[in-house]
Amino acid sequence: MHHVPLLAGATLIACGWLALAPATPVAAAAPAAPDGHYVLVVEGHRDLLTITAASAKADPWAGVPKGFDSAWRLRVEDRDGAPLADVPLDVRPFDVGPGALLRPTRVEGCVVKTAAIGMLVNVPAFANAARYTITRPGEAGEAAQQVLGVVDAATVRALAGGGR
Repeated sequence: MHHVPLLAGATLIACGWLALAPATPVAAAAPAAPDGHYVLVVEGHRDLLTITAASAKADPWAGVPKGFDSAWRLRVEDRDGAPLADVPLDVRPFDVGPGALLRPTRVEGCVVKTAAIGMLVNVPAFANAARYTITRPGEAGEAAQQVLGVVDAATVRALAGGGR
């Protein structure tokens, strides 16, 4: 019977220690797997881009072409702003330099160089996507990254025929 108060005291000490002990970090949940992909129509110019149309495809996203990179990006983000995908944008066919909006369209043989951007972009389709953010690198006097457009995921799903 002398052990009962000792056992009760030890139990209270253990419970108090557990209450004060730092919580064990919980492993971050693995990102959700994409459910097919979207083909997005991205339009605008060097200072403003948006998604104007979308088509949902059941096939898995093929990924970024091997060896391709660009500082212009389309980032798929979840509700907390965490990246689900970061896709480089190929703006090489367009006039995206400073002053591009003031320059006339140039035609060089079969190549048309214009400040008007219109392109198809393949991105993975995530059920937990919240927004699509389009950026370009900043230039002299600008922030390091310029946000050109943000489109919420509900709009992309609606454009793709998936409703809200």
